[in-house]
Amino acid sequence: MSIMSETSTDRFDGIGSYAASPPRMPDAHVERVADDVFAVTIADDAIGFIEVAGRIYVASVGPRRDRALECAQTHSLDSAARAIAAIHGATVADAATSQARRVSRALYRPLPC
Repeated sequence: MSIMSETSTDRFDGIGSYAASPPRMPDAHVERVADDVFAVTIADDAIGFIEVAGRIYVASVGPRRDRALECAQTHSLDSAARAIAAIHGATVADAATSQARRVSRALYRPLPC
């Protein structure tokens, strides 16, 4: 007789015991809020900010930009977003940083002479 019900979400791990399936990690999204500032959000709640300082992306964690704490300095927007998301146990949606990057390239495209 099994103690597992038919509707249980647990799975058999093959060693003789049951292990709960791991919870799905939420997706973080990157949005441009100013020329040199990006917000990292989960379900429309800000979890951090990325500021562009020359060629460096400064990642800060916190729901408010003026009180956020710096957690990383990287050379790419993707790495900065992943650093913030990792602190919150989230993953960065693949399309999120590429879309934000496209917008920033369009804004900083050199003008034709």
